[in-house]
Amino acid sequence: MRVLHVSSEVAPFAQSGGLADVVAGLPAAQASLGIDAAVLVPLYRGVADRVRAAGHVLEQSAALPIALGGQVLEAALHVAQVGNVRYGFLDCPALYDRPGNLYGPGGAAEFGDNHIRFGALGKAAQQASTFLLGGAPDVLHCHDWQGGPAAIYAHLANAPSAIVATIHNLAYRGIFPKSVMTELDIPWSMFTQKHVEFYDQMCFLKGALGLADVVTTVSPTYAQEILTPERGEALDGFLRWDVQRLVGIVNGIDTDAWNPANDPTLPAPFDRGSLTGKARCRRELVAEVGLPDVPDDEPVIGVVARMTDQKGLDLVADVAPELARVGARLVVLGAGEHHLEERFRGLAANFSHHVSVRIGFDIGFARRIYAGSDFFVMPSRFEPCGLGQLYAMRYGSIPIVTSVGGLRDTVDDPGDVQLARGRGTGIKLATINAAALLVAIERATRLYRDRVAFASLQRSAMSRDSSWLVSANEYVQVYRSLHV
Repeated sequence: MRVLHVSSEVAPFAQSGGLADVVAGLPAAQASLGIDAAVLVPLYRGVADRVRAAGHVLEQSAALPIALGGQVLEAALHVAQVGNVRYGFLDCPALYDRPGNLYGPGGAAEFGDNHIRFGALGKAAQQASTFLLGGAPDVLHCHDWQGGPAAIYAHLANAPSAIVATIHNLAYRGIFPKSVMTELDIPWSMFTQKHVEFYDQMCFLKGALGLADVVTTVSPTYAQEILTPERGEALDGFLRWDVQRLVGIVNGIDTDAWNPANDPTLPAPFDRGSLTGKARCRRELVAEVGLPDVPDDEPVIGVVARMTDQKGLDLVADVAPELARVGARLVVLGAGEHHLEERFRGLAANFSHHVSVRIGFDIGFARRIYAGSDFFVMPSRFEPCGLGQLYAMRYGSIPIVTSVGGLRDTVDDPGDVQLARGRGTGIKLATINAAALLVAIERATRLYRDRVAFASLQRSAMSRDSSWLVSANEYVQVYRSLHV
């Protein structure tokens, strides 16, 4: 079975968030199951250097001109073998060789021609598959709105591929003025409620969802949540009535890359059989961030997140002044909304004995937080899947989460008595507010002080199988159900 994944990013070469980790992990796991998997992504500025620095050979396979909106964009496909997966990087300097981030010049600003940038990616998918897979894919797997045009152009070309479209976060739908239809050579006959029309605008993601044989999203609970007005982003009715089939499959993580037994960024290795190294990681983390005089009976709570209201960082800020009373320390790494960044800077200045904050992102430091913290807080208001809680459990940091989306599906909270017996994997908030978060942290602190029981809970969390093979098998079953 030949499967082409079309995405705007893939780790570690081009990444802005968790989507890139998924597109790196899922095809590799599928390939290990016998699937002929390939990935198509843009060749952004700097990607070629990162591919070569990782030890891969980047070969130019062919010119790949893209006819779009009455013009022909000069492009080429560069191919690299990354493990057991062939990666195709679409090289179109006019669209992708730019300063800034993947989607805009910086900050929250987006490039004004993103519809062309990702329309071109989708238009090139059928040609690219010839070089990556030797012909049309049996399954065209489109990720998020940026991969959506691939489904649209496959439909317009009467391509033989089955289409799977994955929603990683429905909040991002790829909405543009309807005038872009002409620029993208999409016929006006598709500007209907069953295709790309969205409140008199054009929606890339909706187009893909309506054409897909199967729509997947990244956890079973999120699949149910997006059918409601509260989480459906004005597409809940469309998802209920016009989508052929909706399936929720929890994301996995690369358990080789995320392995505390051989992680080179950590001061000491450890695994669930011996937690001695984790104790050293805790001591080194406390020293690195400058938290003074942390006694053994006070847990260290980690946060690695985008500073947004979605992630519930305002709730963390609300409870931070109470940590001295509760007897816990807080280490925060993140960046995002300016008001939250400033609020956390103020908390670090005013409560320096119990709160440490670093604004920005550093993957090595993030890993040291996972390894050195005793608990990991993710009080998200919504979370399609979430990877932080999976990394935390892998590194023996017990997640404290809200019961939404993938957090609900991946964290097991059977109550304090069972948690103290090493059953379950984390703590869930009763509701989404600061008072509930504080209660959960108080529960965590009590559990932590029974050191034997807490070590048993850590081993339980570290034993959870979060590998991609579990999820990849589910995706393969979805593909096979399409009779390809």
